[in-house]
Amino acid sequence: MNHVVSLDKDGHLVYKGLLTAKEIATADEILNALRDEITQIESDLEEAYGKTVLYRYHLGRFLGELLEKYDISVAERRRFWDEIKTLVTKETRLRDEGANSITRSFYQQCFVLSQLDLDTVQKLSARQWQDLLDRVDNREDERIFQWIKQTREKIREDDWREFEKGLHLYLKNKDTSVFSDEELFTIYNSILEMSKFWRISFRQFAKDFPKSDKIKSKARRSKKYQETCFKLKHERRCPLDEAVFSDAFELAMK
Repeated sequence: MNHVVSLDKDGHLVYKGLLTAKEIATADEILNALRDEITQIESDLEEAYGKTVLYRYHLGRFLGELLEKYDISVAERRRFWDEIKTLVTKETRLRDEGANSITRSFYQQCFVLSQLDLDTVQKLSARQWQDLLDRVDNREDERIFQWIKQTREKIREDDWREFEKGLHLYLKNKDTSVFSDEELFTIYNSILEMSKFWRISFRQFAKDFPKSDKIKSKARRSKKYQETCFKLKHERRCPLDEAVFSDAFELAMK
């Protein structure tokens, strides 16, 4: 792929670079083919799977075929995804995908999902995968995909949000390559348990003290709870356990 196509302010196609008439004709041919293919596959997949994670997984497999068919290099992928988003698909995607990184691109995330086995993909919802794929640091150690695969049950959306925040906090300045699989999975499990404890305890607090102003500062107290958990773990030289969770919750709600 040696062309880059965009739209000008009037909605007209602009070909960037010095292209011959033949190259422009080829670019037009590719765009027209993509319009037909993408529109049809997105419609078929939505009918079959709704906007679930399976929609994204199977769309990603199709996109992988396009990368090979049109010889799209890794360096050119973001531009290719942007062309599809802007010029091809009929879907309206309003989420800010950023201009300088491929990480938040919807089509890139679909492609990444398609590179995982289906059993792993189905462990999380589309929203949960989006959260994880957005957070590069949290998935930098790719063993997190192995951990997701071996989880016995689906993780609640609210627990997952807290898990992502807790993992981000824990991973600061840490090199996880020094951990064995077992050690790393134990860390993931303990952070997930920390997240569950917060959910259950805060819900009980809100039930016991429904008029407390502390309920309104949930996000700030959640962060304090997580920070305190890690601080107590370090000070006591102990694992993240219920004793740590309980003490941290009490301190966070003071």
